[in-house]
Amino acid sequence: MARGAQPSRHKLFKGRNRMLQKTLRAAFLCALAAASAAGAGAQSPAPPQNANPAATPDAPARSTATGVGASGSLFGFDEMRQQLREQREQIDELRAAIKEQSRLIGELRARVEHAEQQTARGPAAVVREADYERGAGEAEGASRAPDGAGVAAGAAQSTEMERRVARVEEQSKKTGEAVARQLGSLTFGGDLRLRYESFYGQQNALASSDNPNALGNPLSTRQRLRLRARLGVRGKITDEFEWGLRLATGSFADMISTNQTLTDFFTRKPFALDQAYITYKPKALPGFQVQAGKFETPWTRTELTWDNDISTEGLSESYARAFKNSALKSFALVAWQLPMLERNSAFVLGSDGHVDLSASARAGRDLALYGAQARTEFAPSKNVSLKLSASDLYFSGTQLITPAQFFGANIQFPITVTIPASGTSPARTITTQVSVPRDLLVAGNANLGLSLASTNATNRDGHLSSGYNLVDLIARADLTHSQRWPVMLLFDFVDNTQTHAVVAAGPTGADLALPNHEGRGFWAEFQVGKDVLRLPVDKITRGDVMLGYTFMRIGKDAVLSPFNGSDLGQSTDARVHRFILGYALDPRVQLTLTGFFTQRPNGLNGPFALTPPGSLNRTLTRLQLDTILRF
Repeated sequence: MARGAQPSRHKLFKGRNRMLQKTLRAAFLCALAAASAAGAGAQSPAPPQNANPAATPDAPARSTATGVGASGSLFGFDEMRQQLREQREQIDELRAAIKEQSRLIGELRARVEHAEQQTARGPAAVVREADYERGAGEAEGASRAPDGAGVAAGAAQSTEMERRVARVEEQSKKTGEAVARQLGSLTFGGDLRLRYESFYGQQNALASSDNPNALGNPLSTRQRLRLRARLGVRGKITDEFEWGLRLATGSFADMISTNQTLTDFFTRKPFALDQAYITYKPKALPGFQVQAGKFETPWTRTELTWDNDISTEGLSESYARAFKNSALKSFALVAWQLPMLERNSAFVLGSDGHVDLSASARAGRDLALYGAQARTEFAPSKNVSLKLSASDLYFSGTQLITPAQFFGANIQFPITVTIPASGTSPARTITTQVSVPRDLLVAGNANLGLSLASTNATNRDGHLSSGYNLVDLIARADLTHSQRWPVMLLFDFVDNTQTHAVVAAGPTGADLALPNHEGRGFWAEFQVGKDVLRLPVDKITRGDVMLGYTFMRIGKDAVLSPFNGSDLGQSTDARVHRFILGYALDPRVQLTLTGFFTQRPNGLNGPFALTPPGSLNRTLTRLQLDTILRF
């Protein structure tokens, strides 16, 4: 109880002391006022003896003056109390301001701690804990300040914390720059496509079961599920060097498709290197770049000549320039050197037993694709754009290969086996395929220069009849008068300038040259609506619709058949109608329905062989329903 009473006595004593001080101060002020009034009265001149009696009430006047002095002293005391009250209110306001400053300091401290955690993995230190403790102490002391010094302390603390945050942010920036210098800025992207695909109207080229003198038998329909997954990453090491990698699904033996069929008893599917390249863009020559490795096809094309899923390998150089305030918007030149097949040195002996140098050179010659393209874009008006391109694609060494597969790990040779009749069963004919390892045919001295699945014309010795130098001309017009329903018109014409006559066996066994007029092809396309398959995600909105139609006519030797569109059903000697409908469920999710209707204009045996009358020639229908997710 004694200890508990001590604070009360202390407060009572302190209160009495304050009251005594106020009383003494008031008495002192009253005395000072009275003395001032008395001094003023003493200094006033005395009135004369014979003064007017009306002026004689001098004492009451002095008494009034004295009363005025006393009243003024009381008013001064009240004014002092008012000033004390105002000062107390100012102190309360200052305390509130300091409290707000303390709150802000706490937030800044939290930001510093968060920034320190973010940069804890970096190579440099950021803010020490001692700084935090000192800052907290300063903030606490500032909150107890009873005057303007507290505000100044709080402001100083806030400024100090802001400086620390700035240092942390600067350190984070430096750390990020250090990481960027080591790895470069990275960009990830890719897509996932699920496809249901069906085939109708398929047939083979064997003797008809209904008419032995005719060819062709109908085959059953085919249904399958497929997927495509692609994941890419791109980086920038400096302002001049970029790089990229991409992995994709697909069979190793099929370079024109990244689709993977869902089959083979739930086995794991291949996910292999699809792109790996370095790009050099010198600052000294803006618009110029060199690309090397395995990369996206660098020239403008359609699937009339080149499949969209092929990633080319080799070198590419390009120069592009854009123009402002002109109908000519851009101009670009592209060149490429792409090795297709590198072969080991060959060793061929002649009939005399000596090395045949010419035959050895042909047998060991590499295959490559060389080419160049010039393209430009015009904008005659705000809503009209015209793009033109002219390309030349030269396939070197193809005249030395024969049409058997060399593009896969295993080469498939079709064979037909006839089983003679027996006493219990009739004669039977079985058609199957024999698989031969690719390395046996395209590597080392055993290289026979075999080529695959080709619908191009061949001579009687098995070699391709024509060389392949493709002149490809493309014109595209975009009409954007309607933002939701833009219109696109495209025409692609290709001419193989190395088309040669086909050498066949004549009636007497001698060579017979057949004229070859199958060196041209064209592609005509019409599309309305936003291209939900190719536009960037930020230009697609939910509900966008695309409708398209394409007509193709491809001569038998117009293009090199292993490389053009894989969905056409037949790469050359074909007439194809394509319909497509696309819908955007989301800017990153699209649904498409595509139909291909492929016909053989020259029958089963093509333009250089006689197709027996009555042979089957059905239209192949191929339907694809896709769901595509882009990220």
